[in-house]
Amino acid sequence: MNAKRATAWGTWRGTPSDTTMTYPEAPTWAALSNSTWHIDTFRGFKGRLVYGLPMLPANAKPAQLRDVAAGKHDAVFRKLARDLRARGRGNSIVKIGWEANGYWMSFSATAPTAPTYRAAWRRIAQVMAKESPALVFSFEVNCGTALKGQRNRLDSLTKLYPGNDVVDLVGCSTYDWWITGARNESTWRTSIRPPKGPGIADVASFARAKRKGLSISEWGLATKRRNGNGDNPFYIRKMKQFFDANADILVLEQYFNEPAASMGNSLWPEAPQNPKAAAVYRQLW
Repeated sequence: MNAKRATAWGTWRGTPSDTTMTYPEAPTWAALSNSTWHIDTFRGFKGRLVYGLPMLPANAKPAQLRDVAAGKHDAVFRKLARDLRARGRGNSIVKIGWEANGYWMSFSATAPTAPTYRAAWRRIAQVMAKESPALVFSFEVNCGTALKGQRNRLDSLTKLYPGNDVVDLVGCSTYDWWITGARNESTWRTSIRPPKGPGIADVASFARAKRKGLSISEWGLATKRRNGNGDNPFYIRKMKQFFDANADILVLEQYFNEPAASMGNSLWPEAPQNPKAAAVYRQLW
């Protein structure tokens, strides 16, 4: 992805895109601290960056969040904020430690470790805000996923939420697969309030209650090989209806276009994997 392609996405769909996603390289602390190409590649894009910020490098363990909370890695996060500001991206939307209720992140949290996660999240936001005050901070979970050790299906939101004073947006990642997928009205109702974890309706209600903006920074179709519904125009229509119904708090929504076999959800004509859904998307957006 780069500035030209991010702009071309808006041209293709017929409505200019004013955000694009980026992630730093993060195999180690040194790599995370020095990763700037992922900012520079969007030089010339007129919209805002949505910056997925890992709380730990990939070679770390969740227990090391204690070090982050204690301030031992402040210099890394201070530099990241400074790099964004110096490159004209000081107003980026930073989604800190996203999908932490899942097991696949180095910074994954559980119900017992939630206080450490919250403390580390707060530390990062405070350090970065001091360096670049225009940054916007988004707290985002993975929709449909239970928090290990939870007692309530909404614990991913209620136990991990870092606090109103450091959070600007509340959101989640959600895809048309497993429990968050839908091909008809009945499965849609289940998908937005799943039985074991929060769904997009729960996230919207939580954001509204906290008087925060709503961010669905990752959403999209999913290949049937990943228990998704494939080329599913119904899901596209329902997501648009959801966004319209929550327009009073909606700040960000981004279709996560990924042609690789892991997702197979491309809408672009250059990788025409889901032509029916693509036609509906272009019509609605």
